[in-house]
Amino acid sequence: MPHIYAVTNVPPEVLAYGMAKYSRSNRSLADNLKNLTEDKAAKFLKTFYFDYGHASIADLAHVAIAIEDISLLAAMEIVDEPLWDGQERSTRYQNFDSSDYYRPETAPSSYDTATHKLWALYHQMQELGTSLLTEQYPRPSDMPEKTYARIIHARALDIARYCLPLNTLTSLGQITSARVLEQQIRRLFASPFPEVHNIARELKKSIADQPAVDLMYQTNQPVLPTLVKYTEADAYLMAVRTIIEPLAKQVPSLPAQAVELTIQAPLLDAQIAQLLYAFGQASYRSCLQFASTLTTAEKQELISQVFSVRGPHDEWLRLLRQAPLQFDLIMDTGAYRDFNRHRRTHKIAQSLNPDLKFSIPAPLTEAGLDYEFIATLSAYYDELSAYSDTSSLPYLLPLAHKRRLLMSMDLAEAAYIIELRSRSQGHFSYRQLAWDMYEALRQQLPDFARYIRVTPPGEFNPFQR
Repeated sequence: MPHIYAVTNVPPEVLAYGMAKYSRSNRSLADNLKNLTEDKAAKFLKTFYFDYGHASIADLAHVAIAIEDISLLAAMEIVDEPLWDGQERSTRYQNFDSSDYYRPETAPSSYDTATHKLWALYHQMQELGTSLLTEQYPRPSDMPEKTYARIIHARALDIARYCLPLNTLTSLGQITSARVLEQQIRRLFASPFPEVHNIARELKKSIADQPAVDLMYQTNQPVLPTLVKYTEADAYLMAVRTIIEPLAKQVPSLPAQAVELTIQAPLLDAQIAQLLYAFGQASYRSCLQFASTLTTAEKQELISQVFSVRGPHDEWLRLLRQAPLQFDLIMDTGAYRDFNRHRRTHKIAQSLNPDLKFSIPAPLTEAGLDYEFIATLSAYYDELSAYSDTSSLPYLLPLAHKRRLLMSMDLAEAAYIIELRSRSQGHFSYRQLAWDMYEALRQQLPDFARYIRVTPPGEFNPFQR
């Protein structure tokens, strides 16, 4: 007869120690925990986790963390973790009219002027969207007025969110293992944005040095005093960027479509192309073609350089992982935030570049009411071209801004994403993207695509949310 029980109110590191003891003791978890102290746990973890490299022990310590009053830009950096579990303030359901914004120390006064222009357009598009949707979709007789108003308001926010600047403050909560948390902090320390550096520093401090916020019982101990104590910036990733970035600038950019599907490429070429893609601005097809022009010796030398700077405890770069299907996607940044939450994929996002311009909300175009939106953002982007502080420029891009994302996945995950994101209740921008992904698969792998339960963009219920 199995003996199964839950364990509560145990500090994460003590719990990790107790579970790790299964590999070295035949005693029950309850018996092990009764004899453990935080000092014993710290000593054990230092020996087996840091000295011996048993990283799986850190998978056993989970912690809940709130990260509040950060920019949308920083939130995207935080969420970009393969095993991330959490929630962020939704731009589809929450009105950000009363939110504040992040201001870099070096930003000139024109930074505030640009921000307020986007906020004004955000408010204007809320009003226009509400008016448009109310006229297009009258309230069904059997629907309560409050329910109708809530749905119309949410659909109006789907349009208005295109105008939110990436410096808008948001909040998120996450529950991660200490192992994922350590990897996340190292990656955030390597970010080019000072705000993200500060978040990494405060994140590390909040779990390694400061007492946890305990809403149920009193405690005066940091939540993870040992497992993330020695976390520093990801020097390996920073060194690889130094090697690859100059070469990535040499890649000529070929004409690109919004969705380009690559099924198979020579392994060495694919690895080099993914590195070039991560540190450049060209399409994946352009990177693959450039990689194919290098000699075998040049390819091997480049890969050799990448691995020569790998430290003794560094894992293989996430950028070198392979999967059968690779979708090179161009999407607005709002849709990117949704696609970036899919965990069973390998993702490489290019840096934010004003040259890709912006997307236009489909409901405005379909109603012939997109002139004000296009005119305002076109003039706004023209002003950004003369903006002097390049380090703070990405914060001034709106959620409408287009960016590239390379997503590698297997067929099952592609089907899951297409089925989920094409549904009627989804945001119209990623519904179209999911349909385009399906079409790309249907053309190249029709025997598999026929089994995907995709919802065509034309099938739409405005009251399904």
